[in-house]
Amino acid sequence: MLPTFKITINIGCCQTLLSAVYFPGQSIQGVVQFYVDSKINTTGVHIEFCGVTYVDFKEKQRNGQGESCYSSLENHCHNTVALASNDGSEFCLSTGTYQYLFTTQLPEELPTSFECDGGYTRYNLRAYIACSSQDEMSCILPVTVLTVFDLNESIYAMRSEEVDDLQLVGCCSKKCVKTKLKLTKSGYVPGERIQLDASCDNQTQKSLDQAYVNLFMNITLKTEKKDLVVQKIIRSWSVPEIPPQTHLSLDDLQLTVPPLPSSGSRYCNNIDIHYTLQFTVELSNDVCCTSSLSLIVGNVPLESCANQYTGNEGANVAKVNNQQLPNEIQKRLLNSAGVPTHKYDNTSCVLVDTYFRSSDKDGEWHPEPLPAQPVKWRPSYLYYVNRISDT
Repeated sequence: MLPTFKITINIGCCQTLLSAVYFPGQSIQGVVQFYVDSKINTTGVHIEFCGVTYVDFKEKQRNGQGESCYSSLENHCHNTVALASNDGSEFCLSTGTYQYLFTTQLPEELPTSFECDGGYTRYNLRAYIACSSQDEMSCILPVTVLTVFDLNESIYAMRSEEVDDLQLVGCCSKKCVKTKLKLTKSGYVPGERIQLDASCDNQTQKSLDQAYVNLFMNITLKTEKKDLVVQKIIRSWSVPEIPPQTHLSLDDLQLTVPPLPSSGSRYCNNIDIHYTLQFTVELSNDVCCTSSLSLIVGNVPLESCANQYTGNEGANVAKVNNQQLPNEIQKRLLNSAGVPTHKYDNTSCVLVDTYFRSSDKDGEWHPEPLPAQPVKWRPSYLYYVNRISDT
């Protein structure tokens, strides 16, 4: 019978219901515990911290004859800590319960955890008993890593952007529909209200009842031979019906940035993430009047403007101890500026049942899936809310 494994992480990290959250440069401390019901000959008990970005997608060939497969793998870190060893020689684990404390240091430059169809950036703690006579016995615990993206360091985050679009209705008509979309700034953090100035000028005799604002995540999956761009609707906000000969302003539309990974995917070469805010009015089945702007998502808010957070601190979010956060984020928690919490996106939930390990022969990283107990998991991202007064 295989040992019963368990990895426990100290509560010194930012803990959520489904994931432990760390920032690059921090230490992970915890305990590996397992029970052996019959003696095992082993060359060592180890725990390793692995981080990889993996891309894997398929495309139909132009001639319709089959599919082309594309993949890429990027190694971010692989730290191994020996919990019990005998200088490489085999030794025996007798029947009983074993418990080992461990500490491992995260590198300073790591990309943010991310999951999507066709790729992911994933970090795992894996404890294992190395055996020469049988398969390794292991336990996997996924963790979230969040890279700090300070909007104050972006030259574009404070920039105001404006765009408009005009569509004529009918081949000989001077009637038209015009949309305008303006952002007073381009940079936001999750939980922050988007400062939106949008309008639609309907100069036609037709009522327009199909209008909406979409927040798109634009994902670029990169391989050596081909890149794939995938666009995903993150949020959609409906717009009221626009009567004929009417100018509609969207000043009261409540748009809040949901919990998301930051723009740009720092320190990652295989996956790139950007966001677009788009205002669309449908004139017919195949004609739309569309205005779109780029949105920059970070996790350290701008200092030079008032940040409007739409949520409040409460039972639905996990409160985070400020001392667990990087200095860049702690600086923005003055007075009632807001506190970071963790929320979850149900669409990102995955079963983690494989990982990538380094080859024992040449040290090169390659995809070699090994069986592990499936873990239901999803990454967690910072989400700013209004702090409830202590008085």
